[in-house]
Amino acid sequence: MKPDPGWIATLLNTMTPGPGETAAILDGPVAAGAAPDPLTTLCLAIAFGFVVSILHLLAHRERPIYTLWRTLLLIAPLIAMSTMAVGSNLAAAFTLFGTLAIVRFRTPIKDPLDAAFVIFSVVIGLALGNGNLEVATVGTSVIAVLMLALLAFNRLMPREHRSVLRITVGGVDTPDTGWRSVLEAEGLRPRIESCTFDETAGTQVIKLSIAGIAGERWPAILAALMSIPEIRRVAGRTEDE
Repeated sequence: MKPDPGWIATLLNTMTPGPGETAAILDGPVAAGAAPDPLTTLCLAIAFGFVVSILHLLAHRERPIYTLWRTLLLIAPLIAMSTMAVGSNLAAAFTLFGTLAIVRFRTPIKDPLDAAFVIFSVVIGLALGNGNLEVATVGTSVIAVLMLALLAFNRLMPREHRSVLRITVGGVDTPDTGWRSVLEAEGLRPRIESCTFDETAGTQVIKLSIAGIAGERWPAILAALMSIPEIRRVAGRTEDE
């Protein structure tokens, strides 16, 4: 028994949407008055972005990063504007995603906390762009309280210093009693990370890892080490936690 071709054509026409129906599917139903006011939304996004920037400056109060806080201030209104422009239009959303995918951001983020602030500003822009002021307000308040609590806890904790000392000693068989006595007199307990011998120059480079050296102590320590005749060069670096 052969199928009725008329029945098959009717089924295909029913399952395949027409041009107008396809546009309706892509655009999606949008309730009247649901779209947020662009000017009000952008002003709110700028205000929330300013809050994020202030929190970022507080988190890096000892070493402020003035370049990133301006970026955080701009991210929220830009994301809100793009969200309002896309709306529920899937075609526009994929177009925007493809456009942003070809943009390469070459500025590295060294501190993981900075990445959290960037995500914070992006989420605020998405919430405001979708007209969800409650999520933006409650989320910003909770994150701000959490951030202030973490900063207060960090101030109560003792600071830890990771120090690296590099000593160049003349002679490949020179004993280490000289520079060890200087460091022990300063109350430091060094740990040898690496030691490199240069037979051509007749020197050895010793890399030490030391805990507990504040930045202001380096001049006196390096001057004491340079007073040893066997030492030709010294260099020290301290990194905060």
